[in-house]
Amino acid sequence: MKKTLLITSVLLAFFCFSCDDEPLDSNIAIENPTSGGGNNGGGNNGGGNGGGNNGGGNNGGGNSGTTLSTYTYDVSTNAPIFGEIITDTDFNIQQGLVVSQNIDLTIFGTMTSSLSTYTRDGNGRIISIQDNANNGQNTTTITYTGDNITQIEYDFSADDTDDYVYTFTYSGNTVTKTVEGTNSTAVFTFDSNSRLTRLESFENGTSTQVETLTYAADGNCTQTSVEANGSTTTNTYTYDSFTNPLKAVFADTYLISVFNGDPEDEVGAIIANFHSSNNWIGGNTSEGSYNFNPMYDTNNNILSKGGNYDLGDGVTVTQSEVYQY
Repeated sequence: MKKTLLITSVLLAFFCFSCDDEPLDSNIAIENPTSGGGNNGGGNNGGGNGGGNNGGGNNGGGNSGTTLSTYTYDVSTNAPIFGEIITDTDFNIQQGLVVSQNIDLTIFGTMTSSLSTYTRDGNGRIISIQDNANNGQNTTTITYTGDNITQIEYDFSADDTDDYVYTFTYSGNTVTKTVEGTNSTAVFTFDSNSRLTRLESFENGTSTQVETLTYAADGNCTQTSVEANGSTTTNTYTYDSFTNPLKAVFADTYLISVFNGDPEDEVGAIIANFHSSNNWIGGNTSEGSYNFNPMYDTNNNILSKGGNYDLGDGVTVTQSEVYQY
């Protein structure tokens, strides 16, 4: 069970180069968009992880002073040959930040469990994630130069062939990712608010996939366009008008979750769910429209969302998210 940091790949069930590395410029810092006083809150964290998320800005009708204590994401997928695959994930939150996650994965009727724990340095940056999946001690190590992530290394104790090292170089508003020992690279392009606007993957210098992200004035990602294998797919995202409590508690995971993907991964759904100003409640794909059926308390805090979805070709998905404050 690799990459247990942020089990958001299940969200993607809905959405079935040649570049010279520039030397690191220590003056360049692509920040984690945070929740206080706008997208960046006046610094890397800018005090935005606290009550600022619910201030009088874009989310003024929201849930002032409320912080998540637990977030649960459960999904059950039925597919031909594989049958039912169940993933139950509980994110544990302390002092407004995620500190660990418990995952129960059931395949072919057999359940395995794992615990991932996050370690932060004195500056509050995540420097490692350790999990005990497959009875091992697997470690994701994040290295920084200044405020920039310059390397992500994964050590999978059960099988060294699954180990990887990603290195990152910075130039202006772009970051180039190199996969050690391969010809795979990727270029991330950010806007002036440190929001990802384009992700292009390359193999042997040839572009293999381009994901373009569009944002509204409120900071929500409203559309992604993905070009791959000679075709283009477009996904749109709709939101409610209330504060997304996930944005604050997952603020310092933003760049890690964006950078730590495989070449074929799409990041639009991750950004929509975890890093939008408001709650992602529906949208449209090439397969049709969907709605997550959100429920709220009297203070407009989101309590749950989810539903049942038929993806065609015999594949069905049941999704459930629960928020506890």
